[in-house]
Amino acid sequence: MESNEHLDRYSSGVDEGDRSPHHASTINYRVLTTVRSYSEAQHIVDTLSDADFPVENVRIVGLGLESVEQITGRRTTWTAAWQGALYGAWMGVFFGLLFLFFAPVVAWRVLLTAVALGLLFGGIAGAFEHGIQRGRRDFSSVATTRASRYEIHIVAGLVDDASRILNT
Repeated sequence: MESNEHLDRYSSGVDEGDRSPHHASTINYRVLTTVRSYSEAQHIVDTLSDADFPVENVRIVGLGLESVEQITGRRTTWTAAWQGALYGAWMGVFFGLLFLFFAPVVAWRVLLTAVALGLLFGGIAGAFEHGIQRGRRDFSSVATTRASRYEIHIVAGLVDDASRILNT
């Protein structure tokens, strides 16, 4: 934490009840401070914890949420089939080992058969799943949710104690 400037600006303990439509509990929380990153919010809560503050009375609330979907590549029928086959192979290993655990027979044949069937049916399932979408989603991606700022909320009766700890 570079400075405690943000603590002085936001440590007034303003009641957030009126502007928080997602306030589900009946406990009266107040805003201690607002920071720009989750790591700053964690640092503040960790500082309170190190000072034996009862952190079960603290919440980190992310505001200004946005969903970000990073496109990781093109998805063709062949890539969908390949990914399905790999998933099927892993499932084949799992079920093959599970079967061997309960019925120990010729181990390598059972395991090899399970993996081969997993590859085959997984590949078919992956290609079929991609085909029924008819080109509506020809890409793969990873989606995340992030907040533009984070508020530290403290139970109303403990705001002054928390503020004192962070301003020392």
